[in-house]
Amino acid sequence: MKLKKIFQNDLPLPNLDEETLNQMENTALCVGLENSRKNVLLKQFIKDPYMTLSAYPEYTFILSVPCALLFLVIGLTRNWPNPIIDDFIFFSVLIAIFPASVMYQKKIKHISKIEEYLPTFLRDISEMSRAGLTLPRSVATVAKGEYGELSSEIKKMNNLMSWGVSFEQTLLTFARRMNTALINRSVALITQASRAGGRVSQVLEAAARDSTEVKQLERERKGNMVVYLVIIYMSFFVFLFVIAMLAMTFVPTMATAGKAATEVGAGGQFIGFFNPDLFIRVMFHASLVQGFFSGLVAGQMGEGAVSAGLKHSIVLSLIAWVTFTFFI
Repeated sequence: MKLKKIFQNDLPLPNLDEETLNQMENTALCVGLENSRKNVLLKQFIKDPYMTLSAYPEYTFILSVPCALLFLVIGLTRNWPNPIIDDFIFFSVLIAIFPASVMYQKKIKHISKIEEYLPTFLRDISEMSRAGLTLPRSVATVAKGEYGELSSEIKKMNNLMSWGVSFEQTLLTFARRMNTALINRSVALITQASRAGGRVSQVLEAAARDSTEVKQLERERKGNMVVYLVIIYMSFFVFLFVIAMLAMTFVPTMATAGKAATEVGAGGQFIGFFNPDLFIRVMFHASLVQGFFSGLVAGQMGEGAVSAGLKHSIVLSLIAWVTFTFFI
């Protein structure tokens, strides 16, 4: 009824039933929490930058991209137009994406552990609900247990419900914070059944079984996709080997033929203007591009996310850079 008193101070509020007022109050509370989230994130970042960036890896670009641009500008200013600028461009890209790749990988592992404990959490809530406890009371009881990476999230849910947020809205907030297909699916199933008036304990049990089956399928999928991950790496190594052979055998031969053609006066009509350094530089660029995008494909196929491929992109691109820098 707090919402009604607030509205009555400004404009007259039409007669509404208690359920509608409660829904409006919950909506206003959630909007207020969402509006204050940015300030909370800023305070969390100041208090513990590493944990905040682990939860929101995309924010690392705010720090890494300016550092990469500064490094790039300094390198281009001091070395233009020497070929060494390619190295500055390459390492600028690495500086921009490396922190994000580390944080994305940490978040993926964190969410994976949370999803592993999700079926157990749902089953425990179901058992307590079947025993006669209300859902908020069940969550408060479960919050005292140990659920690995999920324990902190359960405590956050318990805190929200202690402030008066409904069980359904708390689950929706949890799903938005995690933003994974499995959690969104389980939460949607539970909230829809709860609103329809079904037995929540049975729905929680069904959601737990569904989560277990999905995680099992994901493990099988990852095991099957390892073969394709190996194929992507092997195809890149074959590509790099062919490029290296061309650079070490074909390019010198063409350079020698071009020089000989120039000496006899046929260079302008044949290959007298062949530049081996430029040709190798082009192949170097092709290898870097191939390694970067092969890594992104490996992440999408192996773990189902392009962001998970950043680590593969860094590894493959570094292999290409080392090959051309020290061996060609």
